[in-house]
Amino acid sequence: RPRCRTFPTLEAEAKYWSIAARYRRHLAQSSARQPPHETSEIPLVTYYTPRLLPQYRDARHPDDGSGEFSISPKTFCKWHRMVFRGSHHPTLAQAAVRMKYHSHRDLREMQRIARLLPDEPVLRRPWSPKYSKLWKRWLDSKGPDIVVVFE
Repeated sequence: RPRCRTFPTLEAEAKYWSIAARYRRHLAQSSARQPPHETSEIPLVTYYTPRLLPQYRDARHPDDGSGEFSISPKTFCKWHRMVFRGSHHPTLAQAAVRMKYHSHRDLREMQRIARLLPDEPVLRRPWSPKYSKLWKRWLDSKGPDIVVVFE
């Protein structure tokens, strides 16, 4: 009974394997897998292991209140115009001083609110209570700020 049903006879299969062995020997001379001397001390790596992903791709979930955070006085002025009605808004110098009275969490929220509108509409458009409500909702939901005072 033949080992493989691909060949019509055992002689045809034997002829195929002898030709395959001859070509294998011929190609083995040009193979980069085998060093020129079998006793070579250089190991041949025949597999590939990809590098590990860098750590910056790991998902990090920082605490919202942790770490330093600052915004520009211009962003503070824009936020102030969006949230508070009227014509009394801080100058850039006053904004730089007033920002020191807010926590880092508050500054993050100020920046988020200021990014909701481009600069031009804030100066040209009439005041809307929408952003004031956002700020009041933030103040109600954020909870108390923890302050450490060193004397």
